[in-house]
Amino acid sequence: MSLLNKNTNDARAKLERKLYLAKESPEPDFDLSDCQLRQLPSGIFSICKVFRKDNLYLQNNYLRTLDNGGLLSDLHLIKIIDLSYNRFIHLSNDIRYLVSLTELHIHHNLLKTIPDGIKYLESLRILDVSNNKLTNLTPSIGSLKTLNYLNICQNEDLTELCPEVCLARNLRQIDLDGNQFTFPPTEITCKDTKAIMMYLCESINIEYIPPSITETEDLQEREINRTHNPFIRRNTVTWEEQEAAIIEQERKIHKANQEQRDKFLSEIIQEQINLDTEIAKVHEGREVERQRLIKAIQDNEKDIDITVKNFIQSDGLKPEVVQQQLAYEKAEHDRLLELTRQNYDNIKKSEVLKAMENLMNDENSVQYFLKDYKDNLNNIKENILMQESESNSKLSEFLNTKDNTRSVLVQQLLEDEDVQKALVTSLLEKVDAKTWSLNEEISLISSHLAKLSVIEQEKKKLQIAYNYNELLQQRVQLVNLLDDLYDQRQKRRKQLIETIKEVEIENNTSKDFWLKNYQKLIDSAPKNLLNVSKHLDPILANYLLQEGVIHCLPFLVKFLFSGESLANITSEKLKENGVTLSVDRDGIIRAINMYIDVKLSNSNHKVLIDNYQPTAPLEDNVEDQACSGVLTLKEEQNELEGECVICMDARSEIVFVPCGHMCCCVRCAITDIDLCPMCRTGVERKIKVLIA
Repeated sequence: MSLLNKNTNDARAKLERKLYLAKESPEPDFDLSDCQLRQLPSGIFSICKVFRKDNLYLQNNYLRTLDNGGLLSDLHLIKIIDLSYNRFIHLSNDIRYLVSLTELHIHHNLLKTIPDGIKYLESLRILDVSNNKLTNLTPSIGSLKTLNYLNICQNEDLTELCPEVCLARNLRQIDLDGNQFTFPPTEITCKDTKAIMMYLCESINIEYIPPSITETEDLQEREINRTHNPFIRRNTVTWEEQEAAIIEQERKIHKANQEQRDKFLSEIIQEQINLDTEIAKVHEGREVERQRLIKAIQDNEKDIDITVKNFIQSDGLKPEVVQQQLAYEKAEHDRLLELTRQNYDNIKKSEVLKAMENLMNDENSVQYFLKDYKDNLNNIKENILMQESESNSKLSEFLNTKDNTRSVLVQQLLEDEDVQKALVTSLLEKVDAKTWSLNEEISLISSHLAKLSVIEQEKKKLQIAYNYNELLQQRVQLVNLLDDLYDQRQKRRKQLIETIKEVEIENNTSKDFWLKNYQKLIDSAPKNLLNVSKHLDPILANYLLQEGVIHCLPFLVKFLFSGESLANITSEKLKENGVTLSVDRDGIIRAINMYIDVKLSNSNHKVLIDNYQPTAPLEDNVEDQACSGVLTLKEEQNELEGECVICMDARSEIVFVPCGHMCCCVRCAITDIDLCPMCRTGVERKIKVLIA
């Protein structure tokens, strides 16, 4: 269907010009009147919404519906709509979306009904539906609380007013043809609006409330303005002047748009330059970070390679080292036997003594009862049988109770002895030098396995080519060493158990024997030896392992927890502290020197990195604290820990054999894992380790 009633160039040009002005002009009016439209151009409602128009003029056309213009909800900002002199038969109920509408002019159409959705137009003040085909009025008009003026003239089939009209309290004028109405009667409709409203209120039994004075004055002003129709636009200039004005306005708009476009392009170019600069800086920073990470990975690989070689070479220890270890073990064995042969004072026997006192009191009570029974036996011969029976029953019950009490106390003593024996065994294993040394070596190997797994994960993330066979060989060697250390620790544990059994055989007659031995071990154990593995710096332990003197670490406990720098340790101090072999003393001195060099180089590197920040004079003891060989809380938190590749949450504690990857936590490893999550190699068995 054609948009125009007559396909003429003038009508088409007029429509295009009005659409152009509606988009470019800042005026609040959108005027498409007198354009011979049969249906609305698509999208004009969206134009009203985007350009925030207040008034929409569509009079003097051939419109029958508003459907083609878009969604009526887009006209929620429109205040005035003029649809007069068209061919509307009905209005869509979607008119309820025009919540800002104040004036609705739809006279000179073919309307038969007013839609119920008009009740949602809470701002509507003027409603003109004259010259239509209305047969009745909808009661929804009573919901228009702001309605001031209602025009229903020249509707020949309209003979009744609905009583609900009186609910529009601000309605001040109704224009109608009074002679044709049957309700209200003619004598009422021929009077003024007040009389009509009072009659309607009386018909539904409500009180009539007249409009306020200010609103009446506003109505009079609107009546004056209504005589001069604001929607009839008179041409005061010629066609040529209008065209010239439009061309001049278009030129100004084009010039302003060009200036705005040039300014916008210059801003975009400047922003692009700034963005390119920032991107270049970010790329440069990422490249520096990538090079630093690659260098750190290479250094870690070198340290691990050196550690593996030292572990392999440590299998062939020198004879004097073996002799020193045997001598130390014999001394420890003799010391333990000597501890067990000594005489101890009674410890915590109050409960046992109290139980014995209760037993003696019970026994005295029994004796007193028997004596009293014998004294009174001659006096109660008549009831001898009955009393003897009762006495025997009570005596049996009391003896049974005493036997049960004795059995409970004996069982408690036996259980206490087993617990004491277990505590002594556990403490002996903790203070044993060889067991402690094996645990430290196991912890170091576990840390290196974790580092290898983390390095391989970082290389995969950075997509760095690496020698897989070399890393595999290192992991396999470390796993073999770990198995060997676990076997040695198990053998040492069996030796300690045998020693405990020998001690138990030699001293099986002593009371509270295990409790006394436990107290003796606690008193004789070196201070801080039980917690040294938690605070020992892994770098120092690594260098001691490389020099083959890790077994001498118990002799260094005094120096480690004294708070002094390890640089003050000399060969004479080591000899006084129990390190008899000169080879061991030299190895300890070399390991300490390498540890101090690494710590000082790391401190200097950190100062160079932070040189842009303001610095303060360093204290004299900063170097000593950095080289004490014991980790602080902050340094412990910075240790490298492998993350479980399955749950990505817990710490890696399981080593897969034979590939050697340490990449799973205990909870994930207990599941049925047949293949290594990192290299997909078959898993023969799993080793649980703990990194100190």
